[in-house]
Order: sequence, then C-alpha cells, then structure tokens
Amino acid sequence: MPRYFISTSDHVKVMDDEGVIVSTRAELRDLIRRTLTAILKDEGEWTQVNEFTAQAYDETGKLVMSARASFSITEQ
Repeated sequence: MPRYFISTSDHVKVMDDEGVIVSTRAELRDLIRRTLTAILKDEGEWTQVNEFTAQAYDETGKLVMSARASFSITEQ
C-alpha cells in the first residue's frame, strides 16, 4: 500500500516526516478532510487564521492531492 505525507498550513507550514499508509485515494481524501476539520476546531480560534490547507505527497515527493478549508464569521 502507498505511503503519503501530509503537509498542513495555517500560516505556518508543517511537514509530515512519518507518512501514513492508506489503501485508496478515497481514504486519503477522507484523511485530509478529517485533518483540516481538526485543525479548524483546535487551532482556528487560537491562531485567528481563517484559511487552512493540506497537501498530500507520495513517497517520491509528487503532490497527489490538495485541499483548502476556509471560513468567515460576520457579526451584524
């Protein structure tokens, strides 16, 4: 099964140096979605950043998937 390395950013880029093994691209997509959701929940209020990204690279360093999550809150 392929190993992927997930890089995330919320104004500071964090590179995964261990990687994760998943059997399908659908599993990788779900992993990225869960990763971004966790970052939004855990770090959004603390960092005051409203855009987060994640990229998945294969073992050769090729970008195979990327995602972006953003939100905004408007008070009336």
